[in-house]
Amino acid sequence: MSASNEAAAGGALTISVIMPAYNAAHYLESSLPPLIEMRNRNDILEVLVVDDCSPDPSNVETAERLGATVIKMPENGGPGAARNHAAKIAKGEVLWLVDADVVVHEDGARVLREAFSGEKTAAVFGSYDRDPPAENFASQYKNLVHRYYHQRGKQDSDTFWSGCGAIRRSVYFDLGGFDGARYGRPSIEDIEFGFRMRKAGWSIRLAPDLLATHLKRWTLS
Repeated sequence: MSASNEAAAGGALTISVIMPAYNAAHYLESSLPPLIEMRNRNDILEVLVVDDCSPDPSNVETAERLGATVIKMPENGGPGAARNHAAKIAKGEVLWLVDADVVVHEDGARVLREAFSGEKTAAVFGSYDRDPPAENFASQYKNLVHRYYHQRGKQDSDTFWSGCGAIRRSVYFDLGGFDGARYGRPSIEDIEFGFRMRKAGWSIRLAPDLLATHLKRWTLS
């Protein structure tokens, strides 16, 4: 029985992971294996890596070697456009958006399904863990401050975070996805999408137990 059929038989929401990636091969070595393991044990349906016209060919080579399904953008459009492109191909009822420099914890799919228990819950997002690997001050500060707010924020949220967040596929398309034309580079496209979800009457849930490690190394500049 396929992963999708097993999930349907058990009444569980099916989950597709969408990961935009631009020259991110060095991150994919760490961020993809936990997701591929989830797929292999039928916790999620598929792992889609969207290559946003990376000049470095190792971006695609690494994603394919690690077992992800690779989708190539026709032109560089930024993460919002990449997510929109993959969403048209994804098969899951829930689109789990994970940044290339984010390593999700192994129980992420279970936490997501529990968080989506409410019928009016359109989206769920999580938090960084307390163990950012970069040891310099800027990286520790930025990552742990981000964690602080997501650990202590209201669970009924007014915003959304796409670093490790998920949206019901039906809601995603009803609201038109991310505004890729307006946000051609990583920006506040997820916050803006969250405002639209709330305006449409949907609930967004902050799930502090949906944890992930952030690999980015910040500098003072």
